[in-house]
Amino acid sequence: MISIWKKELRSSLFSVVGFLYLASSLFFFGVYFYVLNLYGGSAHVNYAYTSALYLFSITVPILTMRSFAQEFRDRTDQLLFTAPVSLRKIVLGKYLACVTLFLIPVVVAAAFPVILTGYGDVAVAEAYTTLLAYVLYGLAAIAIGIFLSALTNNVVVAAVLTAVVLFLGYTMGGFGELLGVSVLKNLLGAFHLQARFVVMENGVISLRSVVYFLSIAVAFLIFTVLRLRGVQNGRGGNRIELRRRLIWLAGTVVLVIGLNVGMVYLPDSVTEHDVTMREFHLLTDQTKKFLAELKRDITIHVYQKESEADINTVKLLKNYEAYEHVTVEYVDPALSPRFPMNYTANGFSEGSLVVTSDTAFRVINAESIYTYTDAGMAEYGAAPDGFDLEGLLSSAIDYVTTERIPMVYEISGHGELLLSGEFESALSRENVKLQEISLLTAGYVPKDADCVLILAPREDYSEAEIGALRDYLEGGGHLYVMLQWTETEQTRLHGLLSEYGIEVENGIVSESDADLYFQEPYYLIPEILPTTVTEEYAGNMALSAMSVGLRSEDPAVETILKTTTSAFLKRNPEKAESSAKEEGDETGEFLLGVFRKWTVDLTPANAAEGTGTVTRSAQLTVFGSPYMTQDAVDQYVSGMNRKLFINIMDHMVTRPALIYVPAKSYSVQYVTVPNSDALFFGVILSGVIPGILLMVGVSVWFLRRRR
Repeated sequence: MISIWKKELRSSLFSVVGFLYLASSLFFFGVYFYVLNLYGGSAHVNYAYTSALYLFSITVPILTMRSFAQEFRDRTDQLLFTAPVSLRKIVLGKYLACVTLFLIPVVVAAAFPVILTGYGDVAVAEAYTTLLAYVLYGLAAIAIGIFLSALTNNVVVAAVLTAVVLFLGYTMGGFGELLGVSVLKNLLGAFHLQARFVVMENGVISLRSVVYFLSIAVAFLIFTVLRLRGVQNGRGGNRIELRRRLIWLAGTVVLVIGLNVGMVYLPDSVTEHDVTMREFHLLTDQTKKFLAELKRDITIHVYQKESEADINTVKLLKNYEAYEHVTVEYVDPALSPRFPMNYTANGFSEGSLVVTSDTAFRVINAESIYTYTDAGMAEYGAAPDGFDLEGLLSSAIDYVTTERIPMVYEISGHGELLLSGEFESALSRENVKLQEISLLTAGYVPKDADCVLILAPREDYSEAEIGALRDYLEGGGHLYVMLQWTETEQTRLHGLLSEYGIEVENGIVSESDADLYFQEPYYLIPEILPTTVTEEYAGNMALSAMSVGLRSEDPAVETILKTTTSAFLKRNPEKAESSAKEEGDETGEFLLGVFRKWTVDLTPANAAEGTGTVTRSAQLTVFGSPYMTQDAVDQYVSGMNRKLFINIMDHMVTRPALIYVPAKSYSVQYVTVPNSDALFFGVILSGVIPGILLMVGVSVWFLRRRR
């Protein structure tokens, strides 16, 4: 068998066909990895592996078509049959040679998650589980291809047969759905290779899928041996031999069917193994610190028997209960059916929780514990994409134990953006009340304002509105500003910022260095610098898109984000012919985000409380990008923009300690790869390596021809 394996492997590597397979496989792997992960920013490398799956109908025929068809064509099959090696070992040797060649691109593709981890959190477990499924799928496909090669003496026919069968195996489930007849649907589904692959895409090793692929591979190898035995004995076979082959054939089919049917009846706890190690029950450091500093007693009521409660919920609550002021009680719905009416007129479902203190309560509905990509997916039995109970619980505990709800006002009336999506949810989770206000109507900033948000106005403010904002800051206020480029400069708003040492350059900032932008030169990915409000996230990357330029020579102004000295500013981006640097564009270092904090001494005449002088700290945060609080941008840096926003709010909103714990995602979504790195790896993986392999194959073929 080893000698057959070596001979077949050597034959493949000394022909253009073997190198064509390697080059084509690596090319498609590289292209999908570049498009989906490096350029597209997806943290799921398994998407690249899955996308390459349908190519089995192209690449596997190249790999297997010569296995036996060429032996029959060249009439060298007689040498095989008379060799001192059993047919079983001949088939296994050829199969292992094909598998060895098949695994070479897989080994290269296994480096993809490692490459991507340098740019953020990556769904590594999902990637390697999918790659395992890809290998299993390949083992079955190669066995099918070798069997079909043994049916003909024409390599082209063998290739076409293999391509058709593998294509049908990839799409068989779709045909079953179209037919609609349950019997035919189930019958065709038994041959649906892709369906078994999909089960293992998201970090779950399915024993059913493993057994299915391996049994298919073994079955077709046995079929190949039986076919060759028929060819070998065709000139002198007898009925006894024929009967023996039929028994082997029937026995193999029955065994494969029985084995796979038997797997269906095993419980999921035996056949499904999640390898992502999603330890949702472990508390974050933020929650641990919050609970350790808790001074008031709270009780968490779970409206469900403990034995019937969600396992993640039970484990998480045990960690909460370990703290001194936290008590967990399970309420049996059968014994206390009216329990929900104590807290809400409409009641709530089993599995819901109620967090209570001596003065307040908050209900956490069971439907909100797990999150879903799209609303309503839970109704259709879709798998959740996150576990949100820790964030909900910590927010509820904070709510029932707090003395005062902070107020944050967002100004409107000038085309501003309003906080929405995950950013609004995060602020709400902090138990901060958000309210819209028009300065033009109100004439002043309310005295209960802990912070004021100005989110990318399209029009300038009036002198009266600027006066109200100036009075607010001079009274120790906290102002968070996002800017955006407008054709007409907002001189009054920019002038207010200038009073505090922050100059605004009305133009779009771009980077010349491809290492520092994502996809486009104006999608900047600067490093967060350590400041009073960013120390925790210093060194991480934020995404600042379409930012105006900021400058400051005031030593009191701290820099949160900035460009390199190779950045440039387009004063009229709408008239620019290219996003690249053009003649006349101003070059230099620009600030993208700044923070300033100073103290204000208030006399009894203008202070809201006390009889003597009151000292307050005023704070001003300014970002040049209008997209700093947009979910669509934030997802590309794995939520870092949102974390940065909340961290700044923690410093600007005056209360002891804000607590924000995002939902624990089943998997990460995006990474941010600099454009230069994406191009480098894309060219190497999909161009250079396949190109070299193809040239080597052609050279080997040419040299052999000359001999």
